[in-house]
Amino acid sequence: MKKKLFVISACICLMLGLTACGASVSYDDLDLDEYIEVGDYKGLEVAGFTVEVTEDEIQAQIDSELEAAAASEEIPKGDVIADGDTVNIDYVGKKDGKKFDGGSAEGHDLVIGSDSFIDGFEDGLIGKKVGQKVKLELTFPEDYGESSLAGQDVVFNVTINSATRVTTPEYDLDFVKSTTEYDSIEAYEAAIEKMIYENKEAEEIGNQQTELWSQALDNTKVIKYPDKIVDHYVDFNSKQIDEMAKSYGMSREEMLASYDFGDEEEFATVNEDSSRLRVKQEMLIEYIAAKEGLKYTEKEENELIAEFEAMGYDEKMIQSQTGRTMDEYVRMELLYQKVLEFILDNAKTK
Repeated sequence: MKKKLFVISACICLMLGLTACGASVSYDDLDLDEYIEVGDYKGLEVAGFTVEVTEDEIQAQIDSELEAAAASEEIPKGDVIADGDTVNIDYVGKKDGKKFDGGSAEGHDLVIGSDSFIDGFEDGLIGKKVGQKVKLELTFPEDYGESSLAGQDVVFNVTINSATRVTTPEYDLDFVKSTTEYDSIEAYEAAIEKMIYENKEAEEIGNQQTELWSQALDNTKVIKYPDKIVDHYVDFNSKQIDEMAKSYGMSREEMLASYDFGDEEEFATVNEDSSRLRVKQEMLIEYIAAKEGLKYTEKEENELIAEFEAMGYDEKMIQSQTGRTMDEYVRMELLYQKVLEFILDNAKTK
């Protein structure tokens, strides 16, 4: 069931799954007191949390930064090949003096240590030099997939055309100064610790908000649904299935089956439930935002628009994905965040 609900949610939205889609959808003309009976959303209880940053986590982040700064360099002709190098090779494989199918290639790139070839092939190139011709006398494994080669002795004549090596910089003050804004290793590591702490804290806060939002939804009873909006979602989801099927070159039935829907009736049931849940969430967001006077600033709106655009979701993309203008889409996202923050600010920590 989770997979089925997910595909419907994925069709509807880009981010949180709470924004209206398709034709214009508005709750402005509704008296929400006639549609939902809102229970407690202030004074809810949520578990507290602690955040710690370990030395291992700091070191792992430093290692990641070093790896990101690694550079690939050409190995000069005559220099020795080592484990981890990428070699460009020509090779010809022979059994009983005759070439065998699939045993020869030119200009093949091979990472030494990747175990892409049979045992002994890559190890046989370690210590050899760029530009060198190498003869490898090897034996295919007994359980090799091609029966004519399984357990057979073969010879590979290999020419090492060129090679590259990834060099990771040393972790020292020069690295810190040349790749960051910090003038000391201590300041750099303190900044990494702060970043990890803030990321962990944000994740824990997000977990709290999710739990509190779930409680607020459970405490809210739907008196009746605005049929026009629910029908809009149902129709939009159904059309999205058709669009997905078309893009994958599949029939509607095949697309539904790929998401474990047995038939149209089952899809219709899940579609209706998902659409109603979405409308319930949106009504509660609108209700709390209005009740508590929650608003967002123009700066926050511009920042979120810029964030979407940086991910490739410009005005045209937003409209094609949701049927809403950028402003309409951003409005619901920001209101949702304001509601989550309000609920957490007014919660009791256990």
